[in-house]
Amino acid sequence: MTACHYKLDNLCVIVDNNNLQIDGTVDKVMNPYPIDSKFKSFGFNVINIDGHNIEEIINAFTLAKQTKGKPTAIIAKTIKGKGVSFMENQVGWHGKAPNDEEYNIAIEELKKEYTL
Repeated sequence: MTACHYKLDNLCVIVDNNNLQIDGTVDKVMNPYPIDSKFKSFGFNVINIDGHNIEEIINAFTLAKQTKGKPTAIIAKTIKGKGVSFMENQVGWHGKAPNDEEYNIAIEELKKEYTL
């Protein structure tokens, strides 16, 4: 409310919306939806994007910078652990580091997917 009251158009909030919380899916733990409507109700400019799409991320920041008179919230829809078969959409990886073997598997999968 303060950010909108003072028209803080240099403020940009990014919400990583991967639909998971530490104990499970957001709909079963503590449902924040609709996230965009909540930010809009406080006066934010809201931009929904695919958080894995670099072009959409860059465009969202460009739009945020061009927005005058109010802050912006970028809601980035993502997949937790994207690109790593045993990590994708697995809540158990919240705050957990892979061991050496898991790390090596993950790096190899990411290299194949993204040619690092």
